[in-house]
Amino acid sequence: MKKTFMILALTLIGVSACPFQAYAEDREYEELGLTFEVGADLVSSYLWRGQNLGGMSIQPMVSLDWKGLYVSGWANIGADNWSFEELNPELDITIGYDNFGLAVDLTHLYYFGGDPYFGKGGFKAQEQTTGSTMEVHAGLHLGDWFEKFPLSLDWYTTVYGDDCYQDENGEWHRAWSTYIQVGYQFELPLGMTLDTRVGITPWRGMYSFYEEVWEDAKTVAINNINLRLQREFELKHVYLGVWGEMMLNCYGIDKTNLTTTLADKENQRLNWCIGASLFFGSEW
Repeated sequence: MKKTFMILALTLIGVSACPFQAYAEDREYEELGLTFEVGADLVSSYLWRGQNLGGMSIQPMVSLDWKGLYVSGWANIGADNWSFEELNPELDITIGYDNFGLAVDLTHLYYFGGDPYFGKGGFKAQEQTTGSTMEVHAGLHLGDWFEKFPLSLDWYTTVYGDDCYQDENGEWHRAWSTYIQVGYQFELPLGMTLDTRVGITPWRGMYSFYEEVWEDAKTVAINNINLRLQREFELKHVYLGVWGEMMLNCYGIDKTNLTTTLADKENQRLNWCIGASLFFGSEW
């Protein structure tokens, strides 16, 4: 009888302890809140904010997020053009916070041109000793609040590095090159989405080749009208995406650069690319 009572008591203790143990494990998991993601894009052209920066490229990325606070690394490994004569490697390191529809971050962009990672006088208005730049970003993403209204507004401003110009008197000025983007995503049949983005440059900077933006009718500040049709697939922790993209830069547009075949890709105003993504994500 005593033996039976002992077995029953141990069983009850074990049953009552299991929910507590599961709760403790769940609580520990929720408090950790880490998200890790790694993957890469394969693109036919490196398109960025109205500019064609190169040909076929592999763009790996890794990020670690803790409850909205994150650090990420992104790289571009590709050729300047389809002839594959020269490579144009780039490494971007970002630290920021993205939660509740609000995002703020700081990114350092380095281009491996033989210049130091941080050049001297990078915050001064002068000829730079580094080809790298640093920019701050603030974003408002309404889709995080209202699922049926995926409107986004993002502001990017360069604050460091090779972003200065000389005026007509030879004096150096920091450009504070700025790019403002409005985006909206449309849900389409067959699980497809259409991302629409319009980007403008409000004043003289890198996006206007350091020319006066409002000087004449040719210097329209809209430097990116972008359409991206994509299809995404998810299987547990694996993500696959394929897309096609068209990009029109209205700044300084005329009949000579409204083409996709210029040898000087940076001056090309109409660009397109196709791409595929493969990413793996995990949570702790």
